[in-house]
Amino acid sequence: MHRIAFALAASFILASCGKGAPKEPLLGALAPEGWAQASAKLDDPTGSEIGSIAFAQGPNGVLVRVDVEGLSQGWHGIHIHQVGDCSDGAEGFKKSGGHINPDNVMHGLLNPEGAHRADLPNLYAGADGRATAEFYRAGVTLHPSEEATAKGLATLIDEDGFAVIIHENADDAVTQPIGGAGGRVACAAVKG
Repeated sequence: MHRIAFALAASFILASCGKGAPKEPLLGALAPEGWAQASAKLDDPTGSEIGSIAFAQGPNGVLVRVDVEGLSQGWHGIHIHQVGDCSDGAEGFKKSGGHINPDNVMHGLLNPEGAHRADLPNLYAGADGRATAEFYRAGVTLHPSEEATAKGLATLIDEDGFAVIIHENADDAVTQPIGGAGGRVACAAVKG
């Protein structure tokens, strides 16, 4: 009897050791203090925080680092949206608006008539639902400036900010309007 109780207690302790272990957040590990000029938390449709996103300004675009948990395993579309508002997660984060597309071109990094300046490469989540990645998005700037305007860069942080949306499926990089990426499963609202 004591052996059974000991075995059950040992099993419980071992099982609980692997659960709930805090993972190091993006902003501490991948975007140390001073690296990012903008950052935000990623929320799921219930409003629970599931990750972080950070942005560093380059001369002709923006470097993006993302760390997110709670996704289904596989590829997920990720796009930059017009409005920094993630307050309606239960309704599908519709307040974030559409893609940033000042050139009025077609969606898709592989589309010969594209791409939106909102388009980013897909994000891959492993079996544990976690995805960590870095992307470069040319043609955009975080804040307006005379230099950015002269280069034709689209400003991301305006009076209503912008959002980054992660979708439930992969973006095929061609199909309109979002590459078949499906519903919006995470949102980060970025404000000035």
